[in-house]
Amino acid sequence: MIKQFPLSFKTLLIFFLCLLLLGGLALSFRGGDSRLKDAADNYQTGEKAKTVAQRKQAFNQALDLYVALEQDYQPQYGTGRLYYNIGNTYFQLGQYGWAILYYQRAKALMPRADRVQHNLAVVQDKLSLPHSDEKGLIGRVFFFHTYFSLPERLQLFAVFCLFTLFFYSAYLWSKHVWYLKSAVVAGSLMGIMLLSLGYTRYLAPLEATLVQSTELRRDAGEQFAKVTQQPLPTGMTLEVLSILPDGSWFKVLSPNGELGYVPQDAIRLIGP
Repeated sequence: MIKQFPLSFKTLLIFFLCLLLLGGLALSFRGGDSRLKDAADNYQTGEKAKTVAQRKQAFNQALDLYVALEQDYQPQYGTGRLYYNIGNTYFQLGQYGWAILYYQRAKALMPRADRVQHNLAVVQDKLSLPHSDEKGLIGRVFFFHTYFSLPERLQLFAVFCLFTLFFYSAYLWSKHVWYLKSAVVAGSLMGIMLLSLGYTRYLAPLEATLVQSTELRRDAGEQFAKVTQQPLPTGMTLEVLSILPDGSWFKVLSPNGELGYVPQDAIRLIGP
């Protein structure tokens, strides 16, 4: 009797190579946009400018190009380099709240990049803000959760899924115990990645950055009393508990445990 092999090695290999090819084509397409070079040229012009007016003009031109690229490509699951460049440009323009926002976005996609951590710390020091906790409990216990970005964890989940299918199919064909053990290991790693992705999607707190200083109100409206005497400072990271249906006010929790509302024009979400 001829044994049936559910998924051949050749089929899985071709499928895996196709995924890599499509991913590479997508990255090369995005990396080939001429506006990236134009933005980088304007940024370098700003660094070399001899007057404040020339410097501001060049950096604003670079920022316009970078922001247009962000709107066109929606790089929430990209490499983080575009966010990093936008953060640097805002920093050069002295808009530190926006710089912190984009450094935070870049940090989520580039968790192992020292230059992002360094620049974020520099701008936080300029605004006299405490440095955020790099790890937290989840990060210390499940190091891979913060060591790998969300896109990387999605890719690892897909790879472990393919390996699990391959080894289990090979076991069904040959009945070698080694294939079964390999399938169990790959399946376990796939499950770990799935748990990490599930935490990010359903349990991780939603965070936002203040791009300008604002009052913390007791309810959604300027007519309501202030929660604190002093306004919340630019660049502060807050936990978002809810957003009004029209998006005009955010219910937030400050690092000091103060609960209240801030207007939409003063705050931006860090994640997608």
